[in-house]
Amino acid sequence: MSSPNGSDNHKNSKIAKLSRSKDSEGIVDPAMMEFFTSLGIANKFIDHAYRLAKKNGTSVETELIANRFVSETSYFKSLANHLELMFIENISAESIVASPTIDILLSRNGPLRIQCDGRILTIVSPTIEELLRLEKLLKSKPGLRDNFAIAPRSSIKGAVWQLNDIGRARSIVRNLYETKPDMSAKMLLTNWQSFCLGVFCLSVCLLIYFQPGVIFLILHAFLSLVYLSFNLLKLSAGFFSYTEKDPQPLPAHQDNLPTYTILIALYKEERVAEQLVTAMSRLDWPKSKLDIKLICEDEDITTINALIEADPGPQFEIIRVPQLLPKTKPKALQYAMVAAKGEFIAVYDAEDRPHPEQLLEAYREFAQHGENLACLQAPLVISNADAGWLAGLFSLEYSGLFRRLIPLLAHFGLPIPLGGTSNHFRKTALLNVGGWDPCNVTEDADLGIRLYCEGYYTGVLKRPTLETAPTDIQVWIRQRTRWLKGWMQTWLVLMRHPLRLLEKRGIIGFIIMQIMIGGMLVAALAHPFAFIFIGYTVYKAVFGGIFSSTLIEFALVYVDICNLIGGYLIFIFVGVGALIPAQKKKVKSRWFVLPPLYWLLMSFAGWRALSQLPLRSQFWEKTPHEPARRE
Repeated sequence: MSSPNGSDNHKNSKIAKLSRSKDSEGIVDPAMMEFFTSLGIANKFIDHAYRLAKKNGTSVETELIANRFVSETSYFKSLANHLELMFIENISAESIVASPTIDILLSRNGPLRIQCDGRILTIVSPTIEELLRLEKLLKSKPGLRDNFAIAPRSSIKGAVWQLNDIGRARSIVRNLYETKPDMSAKMLLTNWQSFCLGVFCLSVCLLIYFQPGVIFLILHAFLSLVYLSFNLLKLSAGFFSYTEKDPQPLPAHQDNLPTYTILIALYKEERVAEQLVTAMSRLDWPKSKLDIKLICEDEDITTINALIEADPGPQFEIIRVPQLLPKTKPKALQYAMVAAKGEFIAVYDAEDRPHPEQLLEAYREFAQHGENLACLQAPLVISNADAGWLAGLFSLEYSGLFRRLIPLLAHFGLPIPLGGTSNHFRKTALLNVGGWDPCNVTEDADLGIRLYCEGYYTGVLKRPTLETAPTDIQVWIRQRTRWLKGWMQTWLVLMRHPLRLLEKRGIIGFIIMQIMIGGMLVAALAHPFAFIFIGYTVYKAVFGGIFSSTLIEFALVYVDICNLIGGYLIFIFVGVGALIPAQKKKVKSRWFVLPPLYWLLMSFAGWRALSQLPLRSQFWEKTPHEPARRE
């Protein structure tokens, strides 16, 4: 700490003159130039920052810091010397005078009060407008000079984050369960769901004992028809070409854009830290209006150090989440939400490389539609589709989902299973539905369905995000296990009050939700059983005679064959039709014979997810990422 003494009326008069300066022609006022040059900032930087401030509706010092014309520490240290106040760079959380509203300092500027040497010290990071008021106060009451200090805004936020971090994390984990318990996956089954499950299992066991043929036929019919409905939904998406239209050009030189918050949860992602910082730095949005939160687990020192070494700009903030179960991505996102400054919030993954204009497109869509547009989903494009058959088929799956199925659902205002990244939210809508569920391991699908159930709708963007697909089968299975387990959680939550849901969203929305969630789960879990059903019926026909099977059994076998062969063909038809030209060169046609293997792996992951559901429903299996190849 340093505590200069004395006063400088000349300096204070410059502040007063600066506060009264007006300029309507875009030229830096001489008083402003004199003030900032007295802090050691070059004239060309001041001039550029001034023009940016007029364009973005910010202040000159904000643009100076955001664009790295001066470091935040150097600026506020010079300001402290200029005002002859104490400068504090590192603030101890233990010294903070706590208050119920102190977390507001995580998203806004304001005074922080600490205990220092037996007195209460008020720490500020003043804007230009606040300098005059502070100068007048100190001039009229010189005795208060020892009660004020100046610190960088990041230092104030850093200290507040440390204050009661465990308590804040516990509150985050409990919040949705306590405010909207019916929408939280913290409890796997309600009492009546447990009762219904018990009755169902007992009924199945009794029927297997007394009427095995009947229960076999009922289960066969149910699984086959649900599987068929899911295939038909995907087939209809294959003929929907909404996203093939070229993205509309965006207006150039937009002024006074709002603040946009970007949330990125990272865990053991040191290998992609530099790539991530580079990708986020390429976004076409004023740096002074970007609020990028890099959210790391507190013990993940390797990733934190890698991010620091990547030298992120002032628009980035590294947030450390305290160690507290469940250790999930939605918990990390929800923990950082308290500090979100923006009207709009985007979520990306660590390996993502979004189109530079994606935020501008999202903002245009939000501005053109009403408040009920709560979310926008950008398409995800797999950049390593040529890395092997697994990545190639993953690319087909993603292209069909993000460039066909989701746009189809969005076009008709139907429930949408969001992807886990490149989601853009209206902050007010996100808060109204309770944000992310820390206990759901597929937070994207859960949140998309909750937004729909609360009367919001989701749109789609054209400008994509590049991602890399897993190339290792074990990594793919762990990732898919987590996704399917989260879908199971989401369906159980959704079906706590089915009649209420039916009344609220209507029969069409209710059926689509059942097909999207239940159909997808049945398709994954029942896939091998389709082979068993076909084989059993053929066996009966061969060894028991052609009339040993009923017409219903033969009809269901035909449905099974259509489900299997048709499902594979639909997978290829929808995926290939939605590939962008660059991907078509990477996906090899010889891989088109491998969807049966891909779906059997999907089924294995589904049964693995089901086995984890009772005791490890909130267990998050990490998917490692590698830097993308330079192309």
